[in-house]
Amino acid sequence: MSELGNQKRGTRAAIVGSAAGLVPAISLAFFWLSSQEPHVAAQRLGYVAWALLILSPYVLAFVASRVRDPGVRGGLLLGMGLLSLGIFSTFSIIAFVFLPATFVIWFAAIRSLTVARRPLGTAIPATVAGLLIAAIVGLGFFSLLWTQHQDPEVRCWVLTQGPDGHSRWEPRPNVGEQGAISVGPLTGGERSSICTSGIIPNSGAAMSIGAVAIAILAMLMVSRWLGHVGLPIYGDSRRR
Repeated sequence: MSELGNQKRGTRAAIVGSAAGLVPAISLAFFWLSSQEPHVAAQRLGYVAWALLILSPYVLAFVASRVRDPGVRGGLLLGMGLLSLGIFSTFSIIAFVFLPATFVIWFAAIRSLTVARRPLGTAIPATVAGLLIAAIVGLGFFSLLWTQHQDPEVRCWVLTQGPDGHSRWEPRPNVGEQGAISVGPLTGGERSSICTSGIIPNSGAAMSIGAVAIAILAMLMVSRWLGHVGLPIYGDSRRR
């Protein structure tokens, strides 16, 4: 394999891993944001923040895949694989959907590192940078959870059918006893109910979105500073 081919080792796998994570992440985000249920509408910006957090590991991994230096690319991908595993390990039901993407990103990282020219001078600093970028996204994740728990008020809605035959969600008070959530028995015109004990405030959502934006900006800066991002990937515009 040529020297140029060696330098690209792991790039294709990184792109595949990014796509394998982006497809289910975008699908899940679309499902959330298209929901008309009241507990979603009451914290729409919060769900936008959740969607960006889900997308962030794979957007960042794609940016890392554009790095020319394999040592830098591998180090950054290690951090993004850890970010993918760390965030989605909290979603016990859907975590398995993202595990293939995590493993492919790590596979791409290992393939890149095996052809790194100066692993001590490139891979180690890039790995540290990747972990710091992952930590920034992690702060956004925990800020979202923290601000959500600062709003313990229970809010309930009941799906009712009006005289025009259309169904609509209407707010109802929580009539449950201490530590319980209930809207009381449903009447003939009420079909179902939803209650939530925490609403993500816009301030928490904004902090989380800001953390994702800072992480992407940091990845772009680190990629250009350490790895000299170049386009297109498959080709070299320099004359030999």
